[in-house]
Amino acid sequence: MNYPVVLVNFRVPVPLKDEFEDACKRLHMPMTAQVNLLMREFVHRQKKARSTFHDPHEPISFYNGMDDAL
Repeated sequence: MNYPVVLVNFRVPVPLKDEFEDACKRLHMPMTAQVNLLMREFVHRQKKARSTFHDPHEPISFYNGMDDAL
């Protein structure tokens, strides 16, 4: 199934980008594929978190370190 795609630009510290690029090369994985995977995982976790009741004054699990281990 093909979905329309959009170009997304964002700023990343140079050392982080370089390490990310090297890690992706070692895994023979395009950086775009890995970023898409990370985004899908984040969205999935947030949908899961929303489906359970949480205190509205508590930070979402992604930010408070209480999310599931990768």
